[in-house]
Amino acid sequence: MTIELKKIMLARYYGFCMGVKRAIKIAEETGNEGTQPVNVINEIVHNDAVVNRLKREGVGSVPSVDVAAPGTVIVSAHGAPPKLFDDATKRGLRVVDATCPLVIRIHRIIQKLVDNDFHIIHFGDEHHDETTGVLGQAPPDRVVLVGNLRQLQALKKNGSKYALTSQTTAGVEEFEEVSREAEKMFPGIEIFNTICNATTQRQSAVFDLAPDVELMLVVGSPSSANSTRLRDISAAICRRAYLLNNADELDESWFDGIGTVGLTAGASTPDFLVEQIIDRLVLFSGNSVEVIRPPKKNWKEALKHDEEIEQA
Repeated sequence: MTIELKKIMLARYYGFCMGVKRAIKIAEETGNEGTQPVNVINEIVHNDAVVNRLKREGVGSVPSVDVAAPGTVIVSAHGAPPKLFDDATKRGLRVVDATCPLVIRIHRIIQKLVDNDFHIIHFGDEHHDETTGVLGQAPPDRVVLVGNLRQLQALKKNGSKYALTSQTTAGVEEFEEVSREAEKMFPGIEIFNTICNATTQRQSAVFDLAPDVELMLVVGSPSSANSTRLRDISAAICRRAYLLNNADELDESWFDGIGTVGLTAGASTPDFLVEQIIDRLVLFSGNSVEVIRPPKKNWKEALKHDEEIEQA
């Protein structure tokens, strides 16, 4: 098979966001203290390369506080409910909180809404760690989770004051649709668009790029909600889109008859994984492909920390 790939176009925004960088730094610094054991509750961020590298450095992961060995536990970037902190304290565990500040902002919004007698509708993924932490900020009878328009429409009004919040990595268009319907169903509802700026930027960049390419590649782990959403958006626009962890998952057959490829990455994906995929695509093309990068940052500076991750 002959690969006729001529152009690789990178999205305007992709890769690590502020909250992910901060959480990884906290995990690294905690692991370097030399106090063992250190474990993250679940995963520090939803990326296999990052999680595996931290494990090699002695920062492990456990599914819950109940099974954590005596020592230190780290709350991931996705946050956790107050009960987790209480349970850890009761067990005598040291807790290091790496929750993204934008997730903490949602927690505080919900706490204030509860104090002011609101019923809260939260738009998010029921299987996501962030959602577990957010829902834990309010009594069960004051907060309800909806994952789509149909679930919202099935709600019955049981209060006088309502508010709507969102997962930081939710789909921008989906949240706008849910918000419009919520305003019809619950007149006077307070809308809090708590989708983070990084999510909005990355989704917008895919909307801009996907119409101009024949195939989209999204670098990220399947467990990453924002990565899978970028794949879904890409597939809806250019029809051919693949989510992959790393360059080893590339399949040459994907590029049969493809001249232009778009490339993006989820907010928990290190840039070095993107660079490795570019290198592999250049190899596929016989070094004849043009790589079009966005003028978004100093590439040497951006890759410095990622190289440390790769080499560890």
